[in-house]
This record gives sequence, C-alpha cells and structure tokens, in this order.
Amino acid sequence: MEDVESGSDNMDFEQAITQEFDADDVDIFAELGGSQVKEQAISNPLHSILLEEENESIDIDPQLLAELLQVLAQHTIRQQSNNENNAFPESVQNVDMNSARVTHIDDEYRLSLLVELQDNQQIRPCVRANHHSGQFDLVEEQDIPSKWKPLYDLLETAFKQAIQSLRTSSYFS
Repeated sequence: MEDVESGSDNMDFEQAITQEFDADDVDIFAELGGSQVKEQAISNPLHSILLEEENESIDIDPQLLAELLQVLAQHTIRQQSNNENNAFPESVQNVDMNSARVTHIDDEYRLSLLVELQDNQQIRPCVRANHHSGQFDLVEEQDIPSKWKPLYDLLETAFKQAIQSLRTSSYFS
C-alpha cells in the first residue's frame, strides 16, 4: 500500500498557545473577509457607544445632548408635579408640565417650561447651565421673586437630576 500524502493546511494543532497571544488583537472581520462591517461600526458613534469602545473620546453633538437632557428633565418634572402641590403665583393660570424644553445656545443649556399668565401671556422661565470641558455648572439665578421660587426650584431640581443622570454614564462625563 502506498502512503498517501495529505495536503498541508498550515494548522499546527500541537503548537502551544503562548501568553503573548491576545484574542483582542485578532480582527475577526478581517480573518473572515468582512472588514467592511467593522469600518462601518467605527464610523458610527452610536455603534461605538453600544460596543463600549472606550479607546477614543466621543464628541457628542450639542443638540443630541440637549435632547437627552430634555427627556431626562421632563421625566423628573412629571414625577415632581405628581408628588408635590407647588404654590405658583396668582398670576399663573396654567403651567404646562409637558412643555419642558432644553435649548442649547453657545456653551449654555437652558431648561424652561411654558407658563400661561391670566392675561393670556405666555412666558418661559428657565434655569441655565454652562457646559465647558464636559462639565455642567448651573448658573445661580439672582433676585428671583419669592412667588416664583417654587417654579424655579422645580426646574433646578429637574435639571440637576438630568445632568446627574448623564454624569453617571461613562460616555458623557
């Protein structure tokens, strides 16, 4: 009987795995011939967030940050308005708790609510926070009339909680 020579597949099953081997260094997509999938994932910052890639800082769009703060603040305002009976000034006909908005102007974010006064005027009292180098600093409002203080306290508490929620996330610290 003749010895049949098998083809070489370059796999050495007897070779020991050394400590120098790092599975993270292997590009599985390149090995499988699908490197395009990885390039698409890296180009999309949302994929980077979902994949928890921490090796590069992620620049967050200020408008997206404002929208996130708005959603978080609206949630807190709804909770507080249900739990507390705030004494608003007599001139206030209606405070629309669902009208909370966060706007971004330069390096400042503003949380406001739509307030309808008895003479059918509408105003948007707000609290402000400066955003520098990833940090939020609430702007201390001066000379707030005592009759408006409960509304400002509501806004300030909601904004602080929204900012704190973002700070607890490693992507927005």
